[in-house]
Amino acid sequence: MVQDTPIGTNLALYEGLMTLMSGALLESRGALIPALAQEGFDQRDSLRIWQGLAHGAWEANALLGELNARIEHEQAWVALEVGGYRVKAMDTVGYYRPRLRGCTTKHYQSAAGKALPAICLGQVGAVGHVGAQRVTVPCAVVRASGDVHSEEDLMQALARQAAAVLSAQDVVTADRKFSPLVLLKAGCPHIVLRRPKNVTLRRAQAPAYAGRGRPPTRGALVRPLPRSYKGRQIPASPPDATCAWPDIRRDGTACRIEAQLWHEVVLPAQSHWTLADHRLMAHTVWTVVVIAHPDYDEPMVVLMNVGLNAQQAYRVVTSRWGIEQPPLVAKQLLGLHRQFVWAADMRFRLPELSLIAAGLLTYVAATVSDPTPTGWWDRQPKPTAGRLRRQLSKVDWRQVPLAEQLRKKRSVTRHLPKGFHPALARTRAFNRLS
Repeated sequence: MVQDTPIGTNLALYEGLMTLMSGALLESRGALIPALAQEGFDQRDSLRIWQGLAHGAWEANALLGELNARIEHEQAWVALEVGGYRVKAMDTVGYYRPRLRGCTTKHYQSAAGKALPAICLGQVGAVGHVGAQRVTVPCAVVRASGDVHSEEDLMQALARQAAAVLSAQDVVTADRKFSPLVLLKAGCPHIVLRRPKNVTLRRAQAPAYAGRGRPPTRGALVRPLPRSYKGRQIPASPPDATCAWPDIRRDGTACRIEAQLWHEVVLPAQSHWTLADHRLMAHTVWTVVVIAHPDYDEPMVVLMNVGLNAQQAYRVVTSRWGIEQPPLVAKQLLGLHRQFVWAADMRFRLPELSLIAAGLLTYVAATVSDPTPTGWWDRQPKPTAGRLRRQLSKVDWRQVPLAEQLRKKRSVTRHLPKGFHPALARTRAFNRLS
C-alpha cells in the first residue's frame, strides 16, 4: 500500500503504521516519539520516522485509494448491497485537543454537553463485510483546515469529496445534521438521510383549483409526525401507504416493524436559498418514510430520492453505524484518542493515519481464517481488530523482510552543516525577521 510513495517516505509510513497497529500509543498515552522508542527504534530512526510522517510526500486519500484497490483485488470483502445499490456512509469525527494552541475548530462531545476544541475530519466509508464480520473500508478523508473553518464548511467539503468517490450504483447515507441541499449541490445522485422528527414537507403537485379565490401554487403541507404548537395539537398527515415486516433482535427474539410512506414530496423553500437552490430542489422529488420500531420510544424519519421500499430504506439507514467503526478502532483500540503532536501539518496527518491504520487493521483481522484467542477464557474468538492488535504487540514485526522499495533514502549529506552553530542561528533569525 505504501511502496509507491517516494523512497524513504514509504519506509517511514510502513514503520509508522505498524507502530500504530501494534498499540504502542496506548502505553505512551498518545506520544509518537515514545511509542517509536518502545518499539525498539533508536533516536536517529525515531526522528527519521517522525520526519517522514510529518513532512514526507504522501497524501491520505492516495493511500486510501491504494488500500481500496488491493481490497477489491483480493475479493474477500463484499460490499453491502440494498436494492441494487452499494451503501456508502459519511460522517464527521473530532480528535479532541483542549490544550492545543491555535485550534479554531470544535466538535460536539456528548459527555461535556458542548463543543470542545478538536481536530475535525470528515470521512467517507464503504459498508460491507468479510464473512460474518462487518468491515467498513474508509474511502476518503477531508480536513477542517484552510478554507474549511466551521462544521458546515466541513460537511460541504465532505459532500464534494463523497460525490467524487460515488458511482451510479452507490447510495450515500448520513445522520440528521447533513442537509439534503448540500448533498444535491455537491453532486450526490442517490441519497438516504435521517431527518428531524419535526420535519415538514410539501406535495410536489399543487392541488386542483376549486374555482374560487386564488389558484394554489404550492403543494399541501405534509407532516409525518404529530406535534404541538402553543398548546395546540397538530395531527400528522395521512400517509400514502403503510407496510410492516418482521425483524429479529440481537437477543434472537422476533419483533414487528411498521412504516408509513409519503410519495412525491419536496422540501419547503427556505429564505437563505438562492435561485439555483430553488430550481434544484423544485426538480427533486423525495419519499419520506416514518419507521416505528417497538424497542424505541420515537420513530425514525427517513428521506430518500431513490426507488427503495421502506424495509430497504431502514436497512440503509441502520447500516450508517458502520462509519463509526474506523474512528472507534483508532481512538479506543489504538490509543489515538489522546495525541501529543503540535506541528501544523502533523496535527492532521496523525489522525488521518490513525483512520487508515484502523481500516487496515480491521480488514486484515477479518481475513484471518483462524483468529488467536486472547486467553483460555476466550473459547470462541472472533476475527476482530482488538485480537490482532494484541498479537502484533507480542511479536517483533521489525524482523519481517521488506520489499526493495521500502528502504532508506540514500542521500549525500556530508556537505551539509550539522549541529548548532551561533553564526548560522543568527543568520536564520535575521532571515525570518526580514
